Amino acid sequence: MIDRRGFFAAVPALLAALEGERRGFVLGADGGETCLFGSRRSPVRIKVDSAKDPSATLSMITQDIAPGEGVPVHLHEREDEICLVRSGEGMATLGDERAPVKAGTVIFVPRGTWHGVENTGGAVIEWVGIYSPAGFEGYFKEIAKPAARTAEEREALDRRFGIRYRR
Repeated sequence: MIDRRGFFAAVPALLAALEGERRGFVLGADGGETCLFGSRRSPVRIKVDSAKDPSATLSMITQDIAPGEGVPVHLHEREDEICLVRSGEGMATLGDERAPVKAGTVIFVPRGTWHGVENTGGAVIEWVGIYSPAGFEGYFKEIAKPAARTAEEREALDRRFGIRYRR
């Protein structure tokens, strides 16, 4: 008879062996795929891309938000998100609360939580976004494509990636 506890305890090691060796990588400051996002075509740089490294279980982007711009209040149905503000200042929305953010601020956003940020300062906000599980970085690639989209096509894209915007 198979000891179920022993079998299930061995599953992660078996899966890792099937995946092959996980090596990681070092990526320079200018590395990664750049996508232009939003009405001002603000740069989003994909730093950890699960499409390029299938062993990645999370993804990471950097984003620049110009003064007066922002990330509209939205939620992710499938991903948790961690945001790290590297420079600039603004106001973040998390659930029903608003809080000032500046360099060094970390925002943890559990899946299903409304969140967004506005740049209320005079300099660009530079921030890092980390998503778990991986995959949401594909949204930035899709939304950055230059093809004009109807409202219905945009809504279908949002549904595909599990993102909802507060209306």
